[in-house]
Amino acid sequence: MKDKILNSTISNYILLILKIILSLMLVRIMFLGISNEEYGFWALLWSVFGYSLLLDFGFGTAVQKATSTSKAKNDWKGFNETISTIFFSYILLSSVILVVTVLLAQNLDKIFVFSSSDSIEYYKTVFYIFGVGTSLLFPFGFFKEILRGLEKITIRNNIDIVFLILNFALLTLCIYYDYSLIYMALVAILVQLFTNIFMAYYVIKNIPNFKISYKFFKKQRVYELMSFSIFAYIVMFSNVIIFRTDQLVISMFSTVALVGIYQIVSRISELFRQFSTQIHDILGPISASLFATNNHDKLYNTLFNTNKIVGLISTILFIPSFLFIDKLLYFWLDINNQEVTYTAMILLVSMYVLVFFRSSSVQVLLMCNKHKQLTVVAILEAISNLVLSIYLVQHYSIIGVALGTLIPNVFFAIFYNIPVACSFSKISIFYYLKEVVFKILFIAIIVFGFLYMIILNTNIDSLFQVIVYSIFSIAMFSFLYYYLCLNKNDKEEVSKLFINRIKVI
Repeated sequence: MKDKILNSTISNYILLILKIILSLMLVRIMFLGISNEEYGFWALLWSVFGYSLLLDFGFGTAVQKATSTSKAKNDWKGFNETISTIFFSYILLSSVILVVTVLLAQNLDKIFVFSSSDSIEYYKTVFYIFGVGTSLLFPFGFFKEILRGLEKITIRNNIDIVFLILNFALLTLCIYYDYSLIYMALVAILVQLFTNIFMAYYVIKNIPNFKISYKFFKKQRVYELMSFSIFAYIVMFSNVIIFRTDQLVISMFSTVALVGIYQIVSRISELFRQFSTQIHDILGPISASLFATNNHDKLYNTLFNTNKIVGLISTILFIPSFLFIDKLLYFWLDINNQEVTYTAMILLVSMYVLVFFRSSSVQVLLMCNKHKQLTVVAILEAISNLVLSIYLVQHYSIIGVALGTLIPNVFFAIFYNIPVACSFSKISIFYYLKEVVFKILFIAIIVFGFLYMIILNTNIDSLFQVIVYSIFSIAMFSFLYYYLCLNKNDKEEVSKLFINRIKVI
């Protein structure tokens, strides 16, 4: 299981880094290669149809859990019923996308403003291709979740990497040869189609009895699935709901201009979350599998050790991110505003609390039938966030909105997530704090203080310096934690791990 977790996590990081690099390159190529209106419309397409993900209603998480459970119990008949039920439910939902596509396309010129009426038909054609393609592909997106449930994350990521590179290459060629958005929309849809086909191939290969049929569709199964998926949906999207609410509060009680600033600084904390939690991709399926087979001792250990690893990774990344946040904003977007910097710092601290003290327990508890309890907490947090943000934004502008996010986050971490996770893992809160929190924070204070003194006595005027000092702090933290916090057995495990990785390379 250690190898599976390690391989999946490394694969996730490779995919994440590649996505970021290719995305930055493609944005530059497109921004400089096509007209501003075409680029704006292309961004609008992804924004509009990105909301189709909200039609998932938590079924994706239900697929993942059903796959892990069926694999553990070897119950593929019940699995086929579940998948067939979800598939035909997705077809019904995809018809909603199709209807919305037609309605929006027919009224495109009434909803959006274009520079010339001559280009309306062109943009309508692009919109139809993208919308119809999205509706046709929507029912087949669950193959990715099945591979995750099968714990074949490396295979899933390898497929994503191949078609990510292919998508980048084809879109770049379209721009180089001056092809229109029509061809670019076709490329995007076809690339996703073949991504789904390859994932379906590996699903069938790993589940010989896999079959989707209308005769397996069970109306009763829809209600059973919804009893889990709706709760999972709210839990998994609670942070999205909170973030969207924050922007709405700013636009209503402050100024619309600050919404863009808030969105920018929140992206830094979101990127921090992504880099800190790649291990969670495999944690859900493993937890569902262990829970289904009543292997509770291993489940408890998995949660405890994952929490320790996530806490370690997030702290290592948090120190340079927090100390250099003002430099990053200045070098990235030429922002040199104290209010914006403080907002970014508060959101980063909030995300650190969420990642370190809450995220691992949510992943595990969700797969262990604690979804209703988690949903109540998510709703209470969203309400608390809204009330505090409305009150504080009127006194402290966007800093107040960030504090409105931080305060409920810290409260529920202290009074819900930590106690519940410790109780679930059958360990005392004191043992958790001693083994996980205090050891990490002890090293963090040393590294934070050392790096802070460097910043005070050094004139940092380039991104290169930020990167160098960040790498230095990460190396220093890792060195101190290895020699001061790990026992002899842990050191041997880590040494074996690195030796095995080097041999593989």
